[in-house]
Amino acid sequence: MSMPNMMAYTILGSLYPGAYPLVYVGQSGSQTNFAPSTPADDTYWILILDRNNPKTKVKEFIIPGSQNSTVPAGLDAYMSNPQYLFAIVTQYLNTLHVPQGDWYDYLVKYGAGRELQRLEQINSVLSCGYFGHVSYLLTGQCGPRGAGNYPPPSYEAGSFQNMVTLLMSLMPGPNGQPPYSICDSNTFRTR
Repeated sequence: MSMPNMMAYTILGSLYPGAYPLVYVGQSGSQTNFAPSTPADDTYWILILDRNNPKTKVKEFIIPGSQNSTVPAGLDAYMSNPQYLFAIVTQYLNTLHVPQGDWYDYLVKYGAGRELQRLEQINSVLSCGYFGHVSYLLTGQCGPRGAGNYPPPSYEAGSFQNMVTLLMSLMPGPNGQPPYSICDSNTFRTR
C-alpha cells in the first residue's frame, strides 16, 4: 500500500519587532498561507484549522501578552472539538509575558512541555534583563483531554535566540481521505 498524499505543514514564529508568525499548509503552487488578521508585537496568535480541509481557517484569537494568565474566552469550544487542528504561535513575546497560572496549565493540558518549561525558567531566573523576548509555538489536534481520553500528540518549539520553526506534514486518514492529522514527517517535491 502506498503512502497517502500528505500536505506540508510549516509554522514560523517571531522574535523580531514587526515580524509576525505564519502558518503554511501545502507546498509552493498549491499552498495556503495564514497570518494574524491584525498582527501585533507581544501577542499570542491562536489559529484553528478544519481537519477535513486544513486550508480553511475556522477561527483565530489574538491575545495580548499582558493577558498571559487567562485562558481566552471562547477558546475551549474549539480546543475541545476533535474536528479541528490548532497552532498557538507568539509574536515577539516579552519574556515577562510567558504563560502563567491558568493559561500555563491550559497549554500543558494540550501538550506543552519541555520547550515551554525552558522559557519559564528564563523568565523566573533571568527575567527580561537578560533575554527581552522569546519565541514559542504549540500545535496539535484539538479534542478532549483528561478523564481517560488518549490525547493525540502535540508538538512545540521554543527559543530565546531564534524564531521558532516547525516543519511537519498533514496526513489524511488510511483511505487517503480527510480528516487530516499532524504527522512528524516532511513533505517536499523533487524535480
